Amino acid sequence: MQILTFTTLYPSALRPQHGIFVETRLTKLIESGAVAARVMAPCPWFPFGSSRFGRYGTFACTPRQEIRQGLRVDHPRYPVLPKVGMSAAPLALFAAILPLLRRQIRQGADFDLIDAHYFYPDGVAALLLGRALGRPVVITARGSDLNILARHTIPRRWIQWAARRAEA
Repeated sequence: MQILTFTTLYPSALRPQHGIFVETRLTKLIESGAVAARVMAPCPWFPFGSSRFGRYGTFACTPRQEIRQGLRVDHPRYPVLPKVGMSAAPLALFAAILPLLRRQIRQGADFDLIDAHYFYPDGVAALLLGRALGRPVVITARGSDLNILARHTIPRRWIQWAARRAEA
């Protein structure tokens, strides 16, 4: 089975410890021989790569694609909108990533399942992608995505919607 791991919580050359737990779990799963995988780890678009912009400067400098632990990792960009970012994030991720995935599928980089990590906004966006592409989606909750973000009305509704529709 070929899986696409979809998460904004994944290490990169510039943030090697960010989401290391997702990479570790995926590496162990691949070592089992049960699956093959690649990773789609979007990061926010930002125009300036200077360190004075903190993590946003780091996002700007993150490589678009890299190989980690023998896995292809894509880091496409998605827009983050001030003031409405949290509410619009699943739709921004979906809109930015769908054309890329469609192109990759046409070029032979298909997959059987979307393995999403972090329920909101990643899992919600993954479910939208899965529906658009006709692929099943499993979502792993990671903590603050449910016990903090779900306190907000719009994320909570999206989380509930996705939880009812995900395969697992």
